[in-house]
Amino acid sequence: MATFTPVSEEERLEIGRKLVAALTSDASETEIKRLQTMLPTPPWLAKSLKETIGVDGLLESDLNLYDAVREYGEEFLKE
Repeated sequence: MATFTPVSEEERLEIGRKLVAALTSDASETEIKRLQTMLPTPPWLAKSLKETIGVDGLLESDLNLYDAVREYGEEFLKE
């Protein structure tokens, strides 16, 4: 299920560092996916995905949609 978790700039940088380390080491796919889904999906990407997979697809995904809802409003998930 989609999440709506705010992530501070410091947290984004730390998650990014951990993700790079995971991608360049022998980290499991599960760990890589866990780190990727912690980062909010860029609003432009969420909008494109919404057009492709629909609102239900977005809500069923593992994406963090916090930034998209912040930018487009809660109506973004109702259309």
